[in-house]
Amino acid sequence: MNMKKMGKLVLSALSVLGLAACAVGSTDEEVLGESQEALINGTEFYGSDTLFNAITDTIIRCNCALDYLGTGSSKGEECLEGTGAAPCNTKAQTIAPMSRDLKGSCDSGQKSNRIALDAVALWANASAPVSNLSSAAVKNAYCGTCTAPWTGAKLYRRDDISGTTDTFRSLNSCSTTLPYSWCPGIEAVEENSTTGPRLQSDAAGTSSLTGVGLPPLTPPATWTCLVADSVTDCMGKIAAKDVNNLAYAGLDAATAGAQALSIDSVAPTPTTIRYLVNNGGTPYKYARFLYLNEGNGSRATAETNFLNWIIANPANFEDALTDAGFIACDPGNPLECGATGTTCPRNSSLP
Repeated sequence: MNMKKMGKLVLSALSVLGLAACAVGSTDEEVLGESQEALINGTEFYGSDTLFNAITDTIIRCNCALDYLGTGSSKGEECLEGTGAAPCNTKAQTIAPMSRDLKGSCDSGQKSNRIALDAVALWANASAPVSNLSSAAVKNAYCGTCTAPWTGAKLYRRDDISGTTDTFRSLNSCSTTLPYSWCPGIEAVEENSTTGPRLQSDAAGTSSLTGVGLPPLTPPATWTCLVADSVTDCMGKIAAKDVNNLAYAGLDAATAGAQALSIDSVAPTPTTIRYLVNNGGTPYKYARFLYLNEGNGSRATAETNFLNWIIANPANFEDALTDAGFIACDPGNPLECGATGTTCPRNSSLP
């Protein structure tokens, strides 16, 4: 089992299951390069980092022989399409948990499955100088006039392969064409298989967020995140670390000492976010659906077992999602988030 970012929920359960460890390279690209087979080593797959804890919990619940590597929605879609680095230069998986819908036109056999609701929250310290920001101020701070949301604010963001970044830029009417233009001074946080979450500005092989590779090692009390944290987990901890820190991430980033700011005086609550399902819009500007998208091609046995378990146990799967902090679209009907995604038809076997 790849142990590069097992969260608090997962470590003890993995030891009970006795899943075997596999070698991990120093970068995600090295891990990808280990095999050209469908599913890396026959068991590993990529997708949204936002969904990391929920999907890993689901794997434990179904006792499926899979290892979820997270990394980002764009990586998951590349592996569905065969458009990424090896082995994702060919179709390496047919299921991708994603924090956004598939991009582009729908290919034959692809499915766009909404599974829950989330929001891109603006996370700040519980004692930050503001508890509400206008959406105009958020846009200006990240990709507009580059005006700080308050004096002394330090901004953090997800990297450019993140579906959360795609959603954040789209909902703020920022450019969604790579290479993205960001305001200067914003720190990007990325996943690394050796160091865990790290700043893109950190030297190769080091992480100022986890203390890995720093000579001498920083005492643990001053570390912001753990090597085992997902980037989403880490973003919440960054926000909690200092009253001037501001970071965007999904609701799964909730942690002690951090608050999700109101946007345009609307807090990200189940009621304001669920409005996206009920009315085709939302009072909370950054509400979004989460997806379990499907590609075409031959599905590996491990993927088939995983999907079949979800189809047979929708309430159990929804529990994994809500336990991670996400919001059920319809509390009385598990996974009932609308008949179709915006890009492709929905898998008719799902509720």
